[in-house]
Amino acid sequence: MITFLEDLPPDVLGVELPGAITHEDYQRLIPKAEAMMAKGPVKALYVLGDDWSEYSPQAFWDDQVFGLKHWHDFRRLALVSDQAAMRAMGRLFAPFFPAEVKLFARAQLPEAKAWLAAPG
Repeated sequence: MITFLEDLPPDVLGVELPGAITHEDYQRLIPKAEAMMAKGPVKALYVLGDDWSEYSPQAFWDDQVFGLKHWHDFRRLALVSDQAAMRAMGRLFAPFFPAEVKLFARAQLPEAKAWLAAPG
């Protein structure tokens, strides 16, 4: 279940993604994200837990539709994970994403937050 991270600047959407992500999680995430995007481009922090495993098929679809709709509404994206597969996928797709993307290990979460809080 998605957990919203609250200790972030107002233009940073932070979520922790432990376990499997469901359609219901996206039903909570999308309105919050769109409300923030209505004020301008956002920075995003995605923290994947060690037990993160998958998206449900509907959640994967939700992610694709949301991502295409808001392709240019992100300014920076920090992906925090120790999972080799997720870090590899992040490196693979980062060059195609219009926002600035950085990958961080779980131990670097403070650095990820600082990078997102910095101007730019």
